[in-house]
Amino acid sequence: MEIVLAIATILGGIAGSWYFWDKWQDRKRAVTARAADHNERSSQAESALRSRIVLRAEARAFGILMGDDSAAARAALDRAHETLVSALSESGGQVVATPAEAIVALFDDARRCIEGAIAAHATLKRFNQEQPASDRVHYRFGIDAGQVALRAGVLVGSAAERAAELSLRAPTDGVRLSAAVRALLPQDTGFEISSDADDVFSVAFGEPSAHSGPAQLESLDLPVPGRPSILLLPFACLGADAEGQALAEGLRYDIQNALVKMSGLFLVAAGSANAHRSVPGNAAAPRLGVRHALEGTVQRLGERVRVSMTLTDTTSGVVTWSERYDRTLDASFALQDEIAERVVTALDVKLAAGEQARVWHKCLTHPGAREHFYRGVQAFFKLDAESMANAKASFERVAALVPDNPLGPTNVAMCLWFQATRGWTNDPVETRRQAGEWAERAVSMEDADGQAHTVLGNVRLLERRFDEALATARKAVEVRPGCTNANGFLANVLLHCGELSAALTHARRAIRISPVYPPWFMEILSGVYRECGQNDFAATTAQEGLRLAPQSVSGRLLLISSLVRGGWPNEARRVARQLPEIDAGFSVAQYLARQPFRDPTVIERIAEDLKLAGLPD
Repeated sequence: MEIVLAIATILGGIAGSWYFWDKWQDRKRAVTARAADHNERSSQAESALRSRIVLRAEARAFGILMGDDSAAARAALDRAHETLVSALSESGGQVVATPAEAIVALFDDARRCIEGAIAAHATLKRFNQEQPASDRVHYRFGIDAGQVALRAGVLVGSAAERAAELSLRAPTDGVRLSAAVRALLPQDTGFEISSDADDVFSVAFGEPSAHSGPAQLESLDLPVPGRPSILLLPFACLGADAEGQALAEGLRYDIQNALVKMSGLFLVAAGSANAHRSVPGNAAAPRLGVRHALEGTVQRLGERVRVSMTLTDTTSGVVTWSERYDRTLDASFALQDEIAERVVTALDVKLAAGEQARVWHKCLTHPGAREHFYRGVQAFFKLDAESMANAKASFERVAALVPDNPLGPTNVAMCLWFQATRGWTNDPVETRRQAGEWAERAVSMEDADGQAHTVLGNVRLLERRFDEALATARKAVEVRPGCTNANGFLANVLLHCGELSAALTHARRAIRISPVYPPWFMEILSGVYRECGQNDFAATTAQEGLRLAPQSVSGRLLLISSLVRGGWPNEARRVARQLPEIDAGFSVAQYLARQPFRDPTVIERIAEDLKLAGLPD
């Protein structure tokens, strides 16, 4: 499976944009100076293999993950880096210069190493308490024991590679130990150590994590936007009937689909809301960085439905608005628009020019079509192969019952796109072609809601029809300014077409709208960073994507390329050696032949990167 991801180069693609180049040069000089200082303090003369305890810490910074490449974000990361380096050095660690924002320290004693990690965490915790949420930086720690050597400033040995793998698997602000390290400790260590799978151990830092739930939200303190902001939690169905559950899911989707078209409202994406299905609104909204939460219950009684809605300001706990509706499920049913309009009024959302006409969409008045649509929505959000096939069948039925309504074709196109990109089809090329046909049908209709444009834009990208891809993807964001997929898909198209500044804007927006983001959003952001010459940030975000999707070939290739360009070829080769375990038949030429870059020199440079890392042509 391969989603078309943003891994492009821009030495010619952002002609005249020396701003990014200057920032990169400044950053590189600072990192080089810091590395030289560390190596001088670390007695770089060591060359013979000897047994050491290797600690590796990988950075996870709010600013980087949210697409912030400002000077303030960089300065915050540098301060955190130096804070951690000092803490590890004071604990007896020999700090070694390492790629990107990672830190490696060597210890002679396993207990001293763990004590150093705990002390470093405590120091970093105090540092973060003094920083605004946007400047906080957290680290993941991996520790292994074995034969290593420091040669020409590069740490070599299997323990160095294993520590890197363990740090990737560690939770934010957490430690993973190998069995080799655990064996060097007495049974009664004095530490709180638990055993994980595959002979890996975890060490507690003394207090439970403040964040639970999705891995993307670990240690992220999301600021509330200045404009009205809201989370629509999945509505609860009172009763066990399948039709009532489908109605609850579909009604919420309908309201979300109306609100997402409003540029004056910040709306958390449905996928991130789904990840908080069992979390109360007063807890979920702050976690996702918004002020208001809309919660509801749905009870179906034959052809009648009772819906209760509550809108809460979670910063004060005050219920802004609540209401109960009793309706008949007939051709006049339009409750979704009624609720959306009440939300807009309660939050005092200002509609921009042209939004009034497209926000209030044409409701499905055909009762049978509405039933099939809501069943399709319910199946779609399960996001597995069987459910996606069922959703597609339901949406095809909608298209047959109401052929002049874009909802059927739009959602068939979305299902086909997911099937093609997630490997849920035997013929991805044909499935993508069908997705394009259904999307074309949808966008040609009046009242198209923009979702089909997201699909069609990426289909056109794959067809190398670049101008059409850009125009179509931009139209999706014009219609759906608050949609995470519209912004993410546009960022992907922009990156492949070499429009990097705009790509960064929309990648950042997509990730913020959906804090529980799909891993490929991180890969798009990593590609943007790399093509701007910010290879340390590119490597850090690629690592984050791999933490969420460790089997991603494209994510690993992004990391390899970023490391090569950043001047860390040995680290790139380490990552490249792991690729055959994921894709035994990988070929650079075959991979690049599938990448739709507008500028052919992009392909040439990526090929150089991957070959320098030792990957086969």
